[in-house]
Amino acid sequence: MPVYNGERYVGEAVRSVLASRFTDFELLVVDDGSTDASVDEARRAAGGDPRVRILSVPHGGVAAARNAALHAARGELIANLDADDVMFPERLERQVAFLDRHPDHVAVGARVLVVDALGRPERVIVRFFTHEEIDAAHLSGFGGALGNPAAMFRREAALAAGGFPPTGQATGEDHDFWLRLAEVGRLANLPDVLIRYRVHGANASVGKGSAERRLAVTLDNLRRAYQRRGITDREPAKAPAPPLRAAERWCDRALYRHFVGDRVGAFWRVVVALALNPAAPASRSAAKCILGWA
Repeated sequence: MPVYNGERYVGEAVRSVLASRFTDFELLVVDDGSTDASVDEARRAAGGDPRVRILSVPHGGVAAARNAALHAARGELIANLDADDVMFPERLERQVAFLDRHPDHVAVGARVLVVDALGRPERVIVRFFTHEEIDAAHLSGFGGALGNPAAMFRREAALAAGGFPPTGQATGEDHDFWLRLAEVGRLANLPDVLIRYRVHGANASVGKGSAERRLAVTLDNLRRAYQRRGITDREPAKAPAPPLRAAERWCDRALYRHFVGDRVGAFWRVVVALALNPAAPASRSAAKCILGWA
């Protein structure tokens, strides 16, 4: 959990980890040279729990903070969580089980509930689930095909891929990382919503000039990936996102209604999603969540 001047939210993020149903973990809170009370808030939320370790590093950006945690970690698996996000209690349990069952996979993400600064649901994102879908999306410039705050990956594979890029950029380090990690092993996303991703004015990927900044970083990531993989039949470019299919739209609407507490609206929308595509992983997962399927 990298944190830089995140005193407003870091306590809630820490408490969400401590509420995990999977309990055999250590939480590394990496203070990236904060000048506010981030460390105090993290310690207060930890309440003396020995599983929480706070690392203090000179301010060097989120990639450097992630690498510090990667090298300091004592576990075999690394689960990302940003200091302004919240994970669901079943998150670690489900991702550990997936990686245990799939030794050829080096990382697994999940669907993400986007919330506003006050925690109010806005939409559900992440739509690709197989390695082939995720890697193709990353090679087309979609950096979030595997959502970074929702990702769990094998530490050994991450080190073999070179870790996060040592760059001062505040965005794009995850896109580069997943492109390189896909050259070591397979990637996947669970169809379950396991993270609340908070969007607010201080996010690194928003603000004045953010779109232009992200595009430049994306194209640079793609140039290097194309060179490593010997891709010569196309130039690096960010392709437009393909439109959502009807079943995907109804599924996402159902989940939104579920998370805002509209049980009736969620019910009939997920029924429509299932009718349109009963085999879709996201629709089936949504039905389990909304209808209580086993």
